[in-house]
Amino acid sequence: MVPVSIIITTRNRKEALIRCTRSIIRSSYSSFELIIVDDASTDGTQSLSPKDFLWPHTSIIHVPTQIMMTRARNLGARSAKGNYLLFIDDDNEVPAEMVGQLVEAAESHPEYGILGPVMYYLTSRTLKMCGQRINLYTGRTRELTELPPTGIIDSDGVPNAFLIRRETFSAVGGFDEAIFQTFTEPDFAYQALKHGYRCGIVATAAIYHDIPVDGQLTPRSLGSTYIQKAYCLMRNRTVIVARYGTRLQKIVYAIFFSWFWPSVYSALMLRWGITRVLPFYWSGFVDGWRYLLGGHLVPGLPPHLQKRLNQN
Repeated sequence: MVPVSIIITTRNRKEALIRCTRSIIRSSYSSFELIIVDDASTDGTQSLSPKDFLWPHTSIIHVPTQIMMTRARNLGARSAKGNYLLFIDDDNEVPAEMVGQLVEAAESHPEYGILGPVMYYLTSRTLKMCGQRINLYTGRTRELTELPPTGIIDSDGVPNAFLIRRETFSAVGGFDEAIFQTFTEPDFAYQALKHGYRCGIVATAAIYHDIPVDGQLTPRSLGSTYIQKAYCLMRNRTVIVARYGTRLQKIVYAIFFSWFWPSVYSALMLRWGITRVLPFYWSGFVDGWRYLLGGHLVPGLPPHLQKRLNQN
């Protein structure tokens, strides 16, 4: 069996993490190490040790100050020993066959540097998505839901759970830590494509994600739960278009759609009575434009938003 490093980043979701890891260790694929990066949790996760995960090849890195997802993923990857890096979000249940299915697909299709499973809802076991497409004219991400019986579906990034070849990860240089949340996987996939590696989802592999079965446009999906997401949704959407769009795509997006997204999202949040996210949307819009015009991207939240976040 080819060695795999399974990397889970987590923050304040101890019960979800335990459930996820228990499903992983029931895997029919046994040649893996488990690396957990605890991003400054305060719910008891910070007290966990490798022996709590019942897998002999387990390590856990406790980060004392929050570093956000992309830095946490890179930190886990730096300590990984496997030929493949399998990143899994902590709020998932992993079927026993999934790891082996992804490795088998990767071994059979060396042109793919990134491969993920089809995402299903945990509670209903119904299909959530089997791929995604990003329209670089509008900045809209469309989830694919027509699942073929076999094969690999090309995708503009794979969220939630994905296997990366070590050589692909090295060629790209890891995740861009300035894009610390949201659109991180598409950014990595576009960079991998520049190095000749495709990105896809294996139709026969599955993972079960613990998210509500309530559609795409919900307060949670638009940043009400993890408020920094509201900023990233606006800024990083523009960053993706600026980095990977053609000149025409950038012009169309800038004129017609860069302002459309914060306007629509703000209207929805006002309708739901959630106003605290509005400064995050519009700061993300401004900083996205700064990147579009000058290519300057500041890692992390701007200080005024970090102050608001600390107050909430």
